Amino acid sequence: MSASSLCGVETANETWLWGEFSSSILMHLNENFRRAQPFPHISIDGLFSADFLASILEEAHVLPQTSWDPHYTALQKKRQLNRWDAMPPALLSYFTAVKSPDFIQFLEKLTGIAGLQPDIELFGGGLHEASQNGHFQIHVDFQKHPRTQKRNTLAVITYLNPDWQEEDEGSLELWNSSTERPEAFIAPIFGRTLVMEQSPTALHGYPEPVKKGCRRALIAYFYTDNTDSDPLFEVETTRYLRRSDIPMERRAQMFLREQLPQPMVTGMRKACSRLLHYLKDK
Repeated sequence: MSASSLCGVETANETWLWGEFSSSILMHLNENFRRAQPFPHISIDGLFSADFLASILEEAHVLPQTSWDPHYTALQKKRQLNRWDAMPPALLSYFTAVKSPDFIQFLEKLTGIAGLQPDIELFGGGLHEASQNGHFQIHVDFQKHPRTQKRNTLAVITYLNPDWQEEDEGSLELWNSSTERPEAFIAPIFGRTLVMEQSPTALHGYPEPVKKGCRRALIAYFYTDNTDSDPLFEVETTRYLRRSDIPMERRAQMFLREQLPQPMVTGMRKACSRLLHYLKDK
């Protein structure tokens, strides 16, 4: 759904936009969000100024290699930047904006979820980039923040891909956890923002390798107090869907992730990813 009735908000260095909607429009958006299948979500075009997002994209093109945290495994091939001290001005402005009280109030009205809280650490979030052959297998995100123990409740993703075409691949697939089939596809076009509810059944990913260009997205998670006793809400790591039609290498890595201690899995992933990242840029 495309958003309208946008207002400009002045910052120190630029103008950026986000939605200022009437109560009736918010009620309509909330209804669409709640009814969406296979789980609550909504995509809005133009929630942020195109000029503002273009300035972030310009910064992304010249970021030093040392700013990135690579994730190169059989299950995902991408890199991310979520360190506040490494963010250039426009990127910093975006993540400052989405954790503001006004934006959180907007999200609460849009989704009907009360008590949303931002993550000042940007755990798992930040600027994500997947170049050619990049992918992220179908998965469920971590359900609990490993430090604050808050429940991961909502994801907000803004895409930065001005020349994206369907044949480039990289669409985000939203899967039905009962049928284990995709039911919705979110094209990662420039300026599109996806607001997606998080849960142990919110399967998603872009399993088809990116064929052209570079897929970029800004990702922020929002939390609520963790009051659910279901052990599935206690999971602090990504859980992948073990499909029978994926290569043995990927199934084997999923098995190892489930069997090995998490610190060992994280250490191995970081070591291998950094080596591959170094070799890639030689």
